Amino acid sequence: MKLNEINKLSSSVRLALTMGAVATAGIATTAQAQNADTGDKKSQNLETIVVTGSNIRRVDMETANPVLTIDHAAIEKSGKLTLGDLVQQLPSIAGNATNPNVNNGGGTGASTISLRGLGSNRSLLLINGHRIPTQLQDLNIIPTSAVERIEVLSDGSSAVYGSDAVAGVVNIITRTNYQGAEVGADYGITDHDDGSRRAYHAMFGQSTDKGSIILGINYNKSDPVSAANRAYSHDALYKYSTGYVVHGGSSRTPNGRINLPTGNPLRTALGCSSVTRLPGTQGTSTSDYRCYKSSIDAFNFQAVGNYDQTPSERTGLFALGNYKLTDNVEAFMEVFHNKTVSAQQIAPVPLDTGTDGMVIPTNQYYNPFGIEFSVPAFNATGNELRTRLSSLGNRQTHFSTTHDLATIGLKGSFADTTWTWFGDFTYGKLTQLRSNANYINYSKLASNFNCTSLACDPINIFNIYDPNTIALLNSAKLTTSSHLNYQYKQAQAGVSGSVFSLPAGDVQVAGGVSYSKQYINNVVDSAVLINPTDLTCSGPQSICSSPTQGGYNVKEAYAELLVPILKDAPFVHSLNLDLGDRYSKYNLFGSTSNWKIALEYKPIEDLLVRATVSKVFRAPTVTNLYGGPSSDSPTAVDPLNPNCASTGTCQVSGIVVGSQYANQNFGTNSQLLPENGKSYDYGFVYDPSWLPGLSINADYYRIVLNNLIVAGTGTAQTILNKCYQGGTTPVGPTCSLVTRTAGGLIRFIYEAPFNSGTLETKGVDIGAAYRLPETSFGNFRVEAKATYIQSYNITQGDITTGYAGHFDKTYGNFARWRGLTSLDWNWGSFSASWQMRYIGRIAVGFATPNFGGSSATVDGCTNGPLSADGSCGKTGDAYIGSPFKYGSMLYHNISFGYNIEPLNTMVQVGIDNVGDKQPPIFYQNNVINANTDTSTYDTIGRYFWGKITVKF
Repeated sequence: MKLNEINKLSSSVRLALTMGAVATAGIATTAQAQNADTGDKKSQNLETIVVTGSNIRRVDMETANPVLTIDHAAIEKSGKLTLGDLVQQLPSIAGNATNPNVNNGGGTGASTISLRGLGSNRSLLLINGHRIPTQLQDLNIIPTSAVERIEVLSDGSSAVYGSDAVAGVVNIITRTNYQGAEVGADYGITDHDDGSRRAYHAMFGQSTDKGSIILGINYNKSDPVSAANRAYSHDALYKYSTGYVVHGGSSRTPNGRINLPTGNPLRTALGCSSVTRLPGTQGTSTSDYRCYKSSIDAFNFQAVGNYDQTPSERTGLFALGNYKLTDNVEAFMEVFHNKTVSAQQIAPVPLDTGTDGMVIPTNQYYNPFGIEFSVPAFNATGNELRTRLSSLGNRQTHFSTTHDLATIGLKGSFADTTWTWFGDFTYGKLTQLRSNANYINYSKLASNFNCTSLACDPINIFNIYDPNTIALLNSAKLTTSSHLNYQYKQAQAGVSGSVFSLPAGDVQVAGGVSYSKQYINNVVDSAVLINPTDLTCSGPQSICSSPTQGGYNVKEAYAELLVPILKDAPFVHSLNLDLGDRYSKYNLFGSTSNWKIALEYKPIEDLLVRATVSKVFRAPTVTNLYGGPSSDSPTAVDPLNPNCASTGTCQVSGIVVGSQYANQNFGTNSQLLPENGKSYDYGFVYDPSWLPGLSINADYYRIVLNNLIVAGTGTAQTILNKCYQGGTTPVGPTCSLVTRTAGGLIRFIYEAPFNSGTLETKGVDIGAAYRLPETSFGNFRVEAKATYIQSYNITQGDITTGYAGHFDKTYGNFARWRGLTSLDWNWGSFSASWQMRYIGRIAVGFATPNFGGSSATVDGCTNGPLSADGSCGKTGDAYIGSPFKYGSMLYHNISFGYNIEPLNTMVQVGIDNVGDKQPPIFYQNNVINANTDTSTYDTIGRYFWGKITVKF
């Protein structure tokens, strides 16, 4: 069954393309006969290129596609160590793209793309036009020395590239015909004497009239930055409706937090519902305890273990080559190999008798309270013990990730015609070894927790500093590993050329076919293997996992037609129509057809007016489909839990799982299908001949997506919203994904992906660049680009949430304005650059209660009313809407360079974040890492760097 009925417009597009393709056979010969000077035609072939966003070879660099280009010189001047550092500063990047500053939930060392804030799953990475699937997406694996330019297309391009190109693509164009050799070294360090980086590279190239070969090696290493070394991240900060900022932390503290039931003698005597052990005591007597006070007893996990920058070490090799087999046939290859060793680190393991399923019986040898500790009910003052196993050390996750990417193929032309062809094969492989250290195997201690006499070696979990307790915990210390293997294969072939001539120019066509297949296999350690019966494992719930295995394939065919309608007519310098269509057939989802219509209009030579309308889609990933159950700890508003009203959100136990496993075991019975929608772009480019060196552009965009794939962050909240639909009665279609304990608490939310809801975003990109006339004191060039997000709305059921101008824990940062401005100067051997990066004002939380998002915790009451006594109240009380508002942020980066010509040596030095701007504090109520948005803001502070490059 097809996913989408192909409408009349799509049919018309394909009809036009088919006619163009049919004309190829009958008219190509005539077209050749009309060109007596075949030598000129061959020269024209060599001058044409494929511009990102189209399959047709053209001479024009400015087309209907809104492409931003970063050339090799700009990459060098930036001083950025990786392409991720460079690309993620672009104004069109928003949302929550990951990078090495993301610790909890990151640590792989990867930097991904989130164009328009639509996420890495909807932003496609290309290398020389060859697609790199989402699972392989990491900008940091591509060495900057190998890059000729970066082309960023911020327009939906499913008609050209297929799935994932919803928000656009980032196309990395590598260097060619390089002659010589270069070696370089790079060093940087923060103003706090940490976070140092070291990098080295070498590249060798040989070029002849028959072909070229480029070989390169690169190495870089970045040291971690501890959260304890920065003022903004040193403490776990919370801000509540009282207006006070609390230097708090987790209630899972080494001295314990013990909740006592009503009527308990100690609770009555002390007048509080929870107690903590007095330092220095054994914890075996009720006199060893006092009332727990979060202001002084909460565990500051930020200062203990967390990173503001994760450590990473990369080693890479690459080979790029081409060779002319004949005058009309050329072989080429692109090979990249990269290994990244990286890590994340968080505070020691917390133990919670509620979420970890541990039971301490009434008569346990060291239990002084005479009550059983187990899973509590809603009131959270049931019998529950919370502690922190500090003697085990900080929890660490180490990653060893290897990327292998290779493309080999042939390309050429048909004799002396305009027709070109290609055929190639791409292979991509990701292998990742992941190890979790300093966890614990609870099953080894079950008898010690239940022990009622010294004969069975009881554990005094009430005092984790007791020597015997430390010994027992260390005996059950757990280090686990998992091994991920992902493979991608694609074979494709295509042709392009002129089919016939019109008065306005040649009608050009491109067409091709492809077959691709992807497969994933993830093997996990038996120690953390989830028991399918109760979904628990021997270790803490947070690392329970299970294998993933599966794959799918897709067959595709595409065609594109460029029709020059008018040229050199009154009020029309040129008018071109670009039509495209791509048919994709998946072995799991059926088929889909996605078209584009683009118009290029030049009323005068200096002005290009452009418009593009296209269909877009995104297919589910193999993990969405085949993922086995693994543990998660999402934050969400549970409408049945009154404790969520006092804290804004609750952290619940989740089970992330693929749709196929959920269908077989959880009764979801849903078919996960691709997202689909439309992309609109209207804009202009003005290059005035009366002011050489100036270029101005602006584009309005609008993207509408239907049938959203709900997966990853935000899934738990969406499941609860759709189940309870604003009330407390389970009436929605996702209620089967929520299971509860006998006490009413959420036991698990099965975070199975499903299709639901719509997304619409629109805004404007603007840019200008001007190269000033040469002066006696050097050459100057200024460039500015900015993106304005007019709206970013997600609709689930009857609730529409507008995220433009807001930060949200689930979807990230959508500051309305982002900008990037640079001033470059060179004078002989000297050069300098000044860059300013602007991030506009932002709000955290919403002023109305019915937003349904995960930032409800902004002040503890944002998603509910405030009672007269200052606490979160009941329905009917006055509502307090108080989002936190933050001003704009402006970063300054400067660099200086000197070219020592006799030695062919370039020396550069620079300072990033000259003003040492610290990121805004969003508080732990609203973020996972460092009290701030680590995907958007600079978390390191002032940074000094220098590098030297020697060419031979």
